[in-house]
Amino acid sequence: MLFLEIFGVLVAIQGFGSAASELFGKGRSWGLMGIAEDFQPFSGILIGLLGVLLIVAGEKGRRANRAKRQ
Repeated sequence: MLFLEIFGVLVAIQGFGSAASELFGKGRSWGLMGIAEDFQPFSGILIGLLGVLLIVAGEKGRRANRAKRQ
């Protein structure tokens, strides 16, 4: 589940960073978020929230595995 959490962190950084860049920066999306540049900052916020959900899911899975071992 560590992979899921790491992937979630990367997705959250990509999404929230792109939204912040659009809102407070030069109005340019980061990397893959350039695909949804017309829908910024909302698409960046949604992708960031998806990353947070992946982090939470990874942590819940890790806790479930730890409980099974004990």
